[in-house]
Amino acid sequence: MKREQFTWYRSYYEALRTLPAKDFQIAVLAICAYALDEEVPDLSGVPNSVFTLIRPTLDSGRNKAANRLKKQKTNQEQTDNKQEQTRKEKEGEGEREEESEREGEEENDMLKILPPGGGNTKSPAAAAGVSPLSSAVAMVQADYLNRVNAAASPASLDELAGFVEAMGPDCCRRAFDIALDERIPRWSYIRGILQDRQQRGVKCLADWDALDNQRRGRGGNGQRGQERKSWTDICEEMEGAT
Repeated sequence: MKREQFTWYRSYYEALRTLPAKDFQIAVLAICAYALDEEVPDLSGVPNSVFTLIRPTLDSGRNKAANRLKKQKTNQEQTDNKQEQTRKEKEGEGEREEESEREGEEENDMLKILPPGGGNTKSPAAAAGVSPLSSAVAMVQADYLNRVNAAASPASLDELAGFVEAMGPDCCRRAFDIALDERIPRWSYIRGILQDRQQRGVKCLADWDALDNQRRGRGGNGQRGQERKSWTDICEEMEGAT
């Protein structure tokens, strides 16, 4: 089904704005072609990963648009049938003409009260079935693909989604930063950092900061080298445990 328009959500913008210009253009054109003309793109690399994350919301939007169109067509057919029935009743029974006109006026008044689309008052995000949490997961996954590993496996992205749900996007991005600072951009290293924080009760970035402050209070001077060593040791222990 070709469409004249589709909804562009803020989560798309957040996921795409950090891409290089070439990848950004490829991804945007692929999204538009798929949403408007149902053209399935042949992509690879980062554009393919971003499109794969966004595609479910595009499919949901298309399905809802098709359902609305079908419902409008059904309503129009019902209205036409009622009008035809009313006309025949007027021709065959002149004495009921006044009553039929009154019923038609009442029915038209009821139709005017309903908002467009049969009373659907949901927001665009809710109509597409996109929750704030799923948008946050998509943005963090896109950030990971762009900054850490453009060829990430589906299994690692699924694990990352679990950490986003448990600890929030900011904690996950901090783990990215640590891994990149240490020049160890591996998922096993990032997963070890997040598992360690999770086991220590971290549920948000404020918890993480409070835990770091406690470690600094006990560690004294020379903390940078100790923290670097401790992160490596921690992640090796976590990787061995899994």
